[in-house]
Amino acid sequence: MEIDLSIVRLLEQYDFHSKLYLNCLVDIRPDDAQERINQSTNHIAWLAGNLVSVRYRLGNNIGLKEQDVYYDLFKDQRPIQKHITYPDLVPIKEDWNRITPLLRDRLSALTKEELLAPQPFDAPLLGEPNLLNTISFLIDRESYAIGQLGLLRKIFGYEAMKYN
Repeated sequence: MEIDLSIVRLLEQYDFHSKLYLNCLVDIRPDDAQERINQSTNHIAWLAGNLVSVRYRLGNNIGLKEQDVYYDLFKDQRPIQKHITYPDLVPIKEDWNRITPLLRDRLSALTKEELLAPQPFDAPLLGEPNLLNTISFLIDRESYAIGQLGLLRKIFGYEAMKYN
């Protein structure tokens, strides 16, 4: 099956983000993952878990039937909750590694008709409210969150995220 060219670049970014996400989490200590630099910021565990949850949400809206174990923590674009200790990064990364290839396979199999179908959930968009633009927004959002993870690495005294 030929992939529609409008999603090829998004899949390349998806693959790049899949690697950068894991690179951002290398050697992060559990205490640092739960630490907020101030009360206006998210911490590493929230960012990491939210990114996993969004991949599950997208996947389940385009035909996957996968259980997001962190759904209750992140449903309805729920912001960080001060009274909660978020999951450790080890199971979060395991869940990332589980959903990532499943979602990638589903994304690469989308037809032009599916890509042009109405957006599956409310999301900020540039252009028409269709699935392709929703995917584009979510990929862009991943860039933003991965950038935050990279910055938090430096703030906590870790080496910069590696691109390799």
